[in-house]
Amino acid sequence: MDLIATNTAYRGARALLDLPMALVRLRRLARTHDVAWVQVSNLPDAFYVALARIAGMRVLATPHFGANSAVQQKVLRRGLVRWLVGRADGILLLFRGQGHEIMIPDLPTTVLGTFLPQSALRDGEADETVQRRPRHLRLLHAARFSAEKGTFHMLALCARLRAAHIPFEARLVGRSDPATMDSIAEAIRQAGLEDVVEQIDWLDEVAMQQQLRSADVLVHLSAIDSFPLIVLEALAADCLPVVLPMAGARDMVEAMGGLLADQADPACSAFDRLAELTPDQVRAMGRAAGERTRREYGWPVMVQRVLTSCRQALDRV
Repeated sequence: MDLIATNTAYRGARALLDLPMALVRLRRLARTHDVAWVQVSNLPDAFYVALARIAGMRVLATPHFGANSAVQQKVLRRGLVRWLVGRADGILLLFRGQGHEIMIPDLPTTVLGTFLPQSALRDGEADETVQRRPRHLRLLHAARFSAEKGTFHMLALCARLRAAHIPFEARLVGRSDPATMDSIAEAIRQAGLEDVVEQIDWLDEVAMQQQLRSADVLVHLSAIDSFPLIVLEALAADCLPVVLPMAGARDMVEAMGGLLADQADPACSAFDRLAELTPDQVRAMGRAAGERTRREYGWPVMVQRVLTSCRQALDRV
């Protein structure tokens, strides 16, 4: 297996300038490789599907975008991406129902899922920080802070827990622009949450996994993420997620475990669902969800799914 980085993120039309050299490289790889598996996040990525076919390889494509992305919102771009991805031999979806959320070509389709870091799939029960479970709830929010990502819903949830005298501690992991960071600080001050809400800058993979293992609940009330990997990583770490019913997030919690909040009033409904449970019940639910997730997304399982899809693509006339 060889990896080609398309380097298309945030480059717009400039990424199209790389396509001629990409075709040259794909032609060379076609001498020794049978299948190209293209991860499509934007329009330039979609061109790689057609290039791999021109180079002589069978092609599988995975769409990494949702209904709110520019790829779907802009009519001309949506049609072009659909046509380009339609040059593939098969589609590997991230979750059940993704084909109903976005327009995909009429091709053989398999629900694959995604590969998680090996560190995310480790059973964390032996961790010392996991064994020292406090009696109160530990909440975690990890994102590029914004209203759309649910950061202020997280703070509103914390305020409701404080008002109801439900013991908890919360961590916000991430950062944002100065104006948003000022708004977050003001919201914390206004609600009197300085003693229970801690802000932490971006963390590397290992440190983030540790944060997830030491938390009880991931609060991800985002209205823009179609398939939030942080939710899947939380599930694998025995951390119970509470999410809005976005297509991919809803599929994760329905299949593995978690709580769904209402879109009309996310903080209130998240509070209602958590207030019904004791910390021990939340942790038991998280542990059961973690076992299911690690079993479903373990690398041997995922590799076998990819290999099966590759063989099916090669067998097609």
